[in-house]
Amino acid sequence: MSIAVVPIEQLPETKVLSVSVQVEPEAEWFSRFSSYHNMVRVVAWMRRFAGRARQQTYTTDYLTREELGESLIVLVKQSQTCWLSKLHADLASGRPAQRSLAGLRPFVDARCVVCVGGRLTRSNLTSAEKQPILLAKESHLSVLIARHWHLVTCHSGPRVITSLITRQFWIISVRAVIRRVIGQCTICVRTLAQSPHPVMADLPSSRVQMCRPFTRVGIDYAGPMSMRECRLRKARQYKIYVAVFVCMATKAVHLEVVSELSTNAFLAAFDRFVARRGLPQDIFSDCGTNFVGAAKYLRALVNDPTIRHAVTSHAPCVWHFNPPSAPHFGGLWEAAVRSFKTLLTRLVGVHNFSWEEMTTVLCRIEAVLNSRPLTPMSSSPMDLDYLTPGHFLIGQPLLAVPDVSIPEGCSKVVNRWKLLHQCHQSFWRRWSTEYLSSLQVRTKWTVDVPNLQCGDMVVVKDQNPPMSWRLGRIVDVTPGNDGVVRVVKLNTATGELTRPVVKLVKLPMDQ
Repeated sequence: MSIAVVPIEQLPETKVLSVSVQVEPEAEWFSRFSSYHNMVRVVAWMRRFAGRARQQTYTTDYLTREELGESLIVLVKQSQTCWLSKLHADLASGRPAQRSLAGLRPFVDARCVVCVGGRLTRSNLTSAEKQPILLAKESHLSVLIARHWHLVTCHSGPRVITSLITRQFWIISVRAVIRRVIGQCTICVRTLAQSPHPVMADLPSSRVQMCRPFTRVGIDYAGPMSMRECRLRKARQYKIYVAVFVCMATKAVHLEVVSELSTNAFLAAFDRFVARRGLPQDIFSDCGTNFVGAAKYLRALVNDPTIRHAVTSHAPCVWHFNPPSAPHFGGLWEAAVRSFKTLLTRLVGVHNFSWEEMTTVLCRIEAVLNSRPLTPMSSSPMDLDYLTPGHFLIGQPLLAVPDVSIPEGCSKVVNRWKLLHQCHQSFWRRWSTEYLSSLQVRTKWTVDVPNLQCGDMVVVKDQNPPMSWRLGRIVDVTPGNDGVVRVVKLNTATGELTRPVVKLVKLPMDQ
């Protein structure tokens, strides 16, 4: 077999390709440890086992301080080999450190460990404090050291932990490491209780569509309040409540006295409300037992064949309940309750009124609430007309001075009806142009936050101390029309719950 020699000029042209590959640093072999104390002791026992294999003798059956210190140096060398190998090579060859670390004046000591030079060599501090060991912020050893001092100092903040760490170590960006450790601490997450606040949702259609006053109402209770049975000096006192009905569109308020927190008492107040304001189409409330019982009763009443003919002229009420423990879902009627309580406290004080007196006071407060401006008044002294809920009820604020009556011969009935119709249309026109535009801006919760997902571990915020809050896992989420999750369903040790996300605290989970 003969081998032919080909001249180099006849060889095909070859191109040299250069490929740059990012090499990840070698993983630290102690990355499985979660305790700094246990890690150092395990390494010390491993070194003692290796020493006994080399026929070394030990005078004690327990680990000495020198053995623990030598084990720590072994861990430090491994950490610096993984994360500070370039710096170690530069210092060993006499080259200066990189610019970001030049202010620390790092050097390699007799133990072949990179330490901080600093400016405290003439102080009375210990040698470890004068020249602390340099560690990278990415090192698992840095995280374990920060976690160790975080637990030793009873879950203290970054300032205390930093002062203790710098006595022996100098961790690059130590505050970032400490903040990450605190953010992964379950106890600190419980006590700090940082709940997510999803971006504020769009207003529901019941708030931004024109309709008859009290067609869509929100209901809540205020109280309890004391009331006297009569005006006698030693009359018996008992507690009452006030049912607050708020029109979702015009913010008009209707107040009714309720004797107790029961379904029957609320149904009686609801009958009085319907007799004066008309049957509402939609009712919004929280998940109170009295409201739930009333909704079941009204639903059974409408569906009962024997009395269906009595309500065929009215559309059945649709009851909408907020999620449990979510008062911010009913901010409209919660604000009305607060305004009512403010006026009642200033007007009544510490006096106990009778039923007749309390009813009179509630009617007066109702008139005041329905005479409030829906929009801020302008600074012009000529602008005296403002839109109130009373305009949609009687054509003017309830506390306004009555208009001068027009003689009968000055206007006909048809012209008068047209005038009233034009006034009514002008009120709704101003409601559309002035009031709705004031609801455009979100006043809070303007930042998007990540949605909670199924499988997340959370704690449920309640009235108990943070360490007694229930632990749960999310099993279902309820996103809104905008895709933002504001209500979730979770499993706890006591059963299944439905809660808003603002009442939950997400626990950190290992990746």
